Amino acid sequence: MDGSHISAVDGFVLAMLGMMFLSGGVIFLLIICGLRNSARRNQEVDDLLDEVSREPEPQNTPQAANRTAPPEPEPWERDDNWWRK
Repeated sequence: MDGSHISAVDGFVLAMLGMMFLSGGVIFLLIICGLRNSARRNQEVDDLLDEVSREPEPQNTPQAANRTAPPEPEPWERDDNWWRK
């Protein structure tokens, strides 16, 4: 075959098929790499995450104080849902 039998449309179709197969191969390799990396989780990291989730939250932090006491509204302020009444 000397290449003169392939028209421009056939060349375009072959190029598009090649791009589709390359794109599919890249996506397939990304999925394989993701599955391999998720199967190899570090046990020490899992142990640390479990330990952190078991620890009680300290109550003497400024964040804890902000959550327990909402700020008092000024006398001139309306409620948040005043327009619903």
